[in-house]
Amino acid sequence: MVPIEGLVTRPSLRPATAVLALTAVWLLVAVAFGVAGVLMPVPAWLLWPSAIGATGTAMLACRIAAATGQPVISAFWRRITATMVWLCVGSVLQLGHRLFIADTEELTPAAGACFAVAAAFGMMAVVRLPHPRRTWRAGVATGLDMAIVVTAAAIVFSHFLWSADNPAIGGGAATAAFLMIVMIAGSAAVAAVIKAGVTGAGPVLAPALWTLTPIGLLSPAAWILTPVLAPWPHLDPSVASLPVASLLVSAAAWVQARTNTSGRAAAAQPTIVRRHGAWRSISVVPYLAVAAVATMLTVVTVRNGYLSSGLACGSVVLTVLVVTRQLLALLDNAVLLDRLDSQANHDDLTGLPNRRLFTSTLARRTAPTTVAVCDLDGFAALNDQLGDETGDALLRAAAERVGTVTGRDAVVARLLGDEFGLLVPGGDTLLAERLVLAFRTPLRVDSRDLLVTVTAGVATGAGDEVPDLLRRAEVALQAAKYTGADRSREHSGALDATAQHHAELAAALRRGLELGEFRLLYQPIVELPSGAVTGVEALVRWQPTDKPIVSPAEFIPVAEHSGLIIDLGAWILDQACADAAAWQRGHGPSGPRVNINVSARQLLDPDLPGLVASALHRHGLDPDRITIEITETAVFAGGAALETVRELRELGVGLALDDFGTGHSSLTLLRTCPVTTLKVDKSFIDDLNGTAEQEAIASSLSTIASTLGLRAVAEGVETRDQADRLHALGYRYAQGYYFARPVPAADIAALLADPVPVP
Repeated sequence: MVPIEGLVTRPSLRPATAVLALTAVWLLVAVAFGVAGVLMPVPAWLLWPSAIGATGTAMLACRIAAATGQPVISAFWRRITATMVWLCVGSVLQLGHRLFIADTEELTPAAGACFAVAAAFGMMAVVRLPHPRRTWRAGVATGLDMAIVVTAAAIVFSHFLWSADNPAIGGGAATAAFLMIVMIAGSAAVAAVIKAGVTGAGPVLAPALWTLTPIGLLSPAAWILTPVLAPWPHLDPSVASLPVASLLVSAAAWVQARTNTSGRAAAAQPTIVRRHGAWRSISVVPYLAVAAVATMLTVVTVRNGYLSSGLACGSVVLTVLVVTRQLLALLDNAVLLDRLDSQANHDDLTGLPNRRLFTSTLARRTAPTTVAVCDLDGFAALNDQLGDETGDALLRAAAERVGTVTGRDAVVARLLGDEFGLLVPGGDTLLAERLVLAFRTPLRVDSRDLLVTVTAGVATGAGDEVPDLLRRAEVALQAAKYTGADRSREHSGALDATAQHHAELAAALRRGLELGEFRLLYQPIVELPSGAVTGVEALVRWQPTDKPIVSPAEFIPVAEHSGLIIDLGAWILDQACADAAAWQRGHGPSGPRVNINVSARQLLDPDLPGLVASALHRHGLDPDRITIEITETAVFAGGAALETVRELRELGVGLALDDFGTGHSSLTLLRTCPVTTLKVDKSFIDDLNGTAEQEAIASSLSTIASTLGLRAVAEGVETRDQADRLHALGYRYAQGYYFARPVPAADIAALLADPVPVP
């Protein structure tokens, strides 16, 4: 067969299955011969050929398991192979002795030595398996579990092997040799139990190791059954146990081979038997060992009426080990509970108390207390720009900076995301202001300085007011954020009323969107000096049912803060595109272009470009018929907002910087942000006929726009003199009440037909 490149071939399971079946056949043959010998006279060596055949077949099974496993697994199965080899050699020597030298059941020294070496190889194979690394406490617990299992096994073995009622105990070198084999094999069984159920099976699958475990118990069983089977010489227990041991070895090898051929890495298997729920981390083997000893001691006591001194001493030792292990378990549980409590009450990133611990601490206080809450201004944009790893480092540095503002008796917590809380005794109304001042010094993050300001709120109180201080401080924080960044606010009763009003307004906003209570007005943008309408700016208005009109200055900040600006902005975009498409169809190229305001919150929405493209397609509108208006502060920090702006520009829509000159006014922004229009703020227009400095600023802004190939639009033009002066300073577009107030879409046609010229 020619291998196909890219395909991984795996060994077949058929050889292991065939060997397992052959071993089972040998066992059936041995059983048949054994039964026949009970019914009729047969040679005493009748079972030896089947025992030797089964042992040889098991050797082949081990070779298959060793050839298909990983290095550690292969070494384990090679040692098991050596075990079977020495068993086979010993069996052949014993058979040869009975056939050609003396027909006796006594174990020959050579065969006994081979059996002892085989038992030693089996024990070494189990003991040499690696085990997972543990902490010192887990190591002590595992050691105690092992001691419990070993002690229990020693008690059971000693009782059955040295019982005065056991006529198999005699004397001589053969008996001593066989006893040594029994002890080594029993120790191997105990070691296998410990590896499979206590310390972990390591790279060898636990089911395979559990399958091998009973083999070590066959020698003690043969020792005990020797006097029972004495009437039938052919049923030598040591010989009869070989086919059983061979079948168990072949079965374990088949389990290992199946795993290897299925492509599952044995090293990836769990190191202990899978458990569920509360039993996942508990080994039941020590408990089973204790239960076995308790059962045996009960039976011995009932039968004999007393316990021998050896059994009594063993039971005392076992009791001490069990009590010590339980005390350690209780200590581990206490440590674990403390650790879980710490994890539940502390932040993983900064190590500070979390909101749960902060609120519980606050709830227990009645003395005068001050609570301050702050969050990092623009952290989301910074995190997007610098990456999560740097963002986490920034939060850790911020946590350290917050801690420097207060003394040791303060509680500093990370409440949520980039929000931190402080709790200090007494009335410290300047705490929030000190927080703001502390963050005006750059933070050292990953070998670089980052200037990140904070906005903070503070509240003080005593007695029953203390548990409510966190809410009050957060209300003050939100009030401060409504007015901008890098500032603080102290809580007052009026803020609660404002917060309640904002909450009610947000709910009304949601209902208004569902009921269609919003409408758009359009304020013309005209060309100077003709006054011809070249564009319009879409302005949203809200008329609640049976209530007065709500000012945009009131509901827009609430929509921004509550996130409803996303839904409101989507409605504005769709309605404005629908009106623009109607003007495009009715007036052709002379129809007005539409400017649509987009907030900073909307620019952080990755779905915004897709939303714009969908609206354009849905209404059949050319992309150059709309212009998206953004503020300088929304894109100054770059990051996701600037990336969204670039995606919008790639759609073919225009981009305007609104209120230019009032924000950061960075000329670099004009190079990095793909804008097409500058809308000069009204504040530069109001004093045009005043000082020469004011006119110089307005003129320079027009010159910059012209040099960069941008269109400059003067906002807030209210008089003819302002319009005249703007035209003289080089402005070709203007907007303001002098030309027209915002009007419904139906009135735009009249303005197109009757422009307001500038003389």
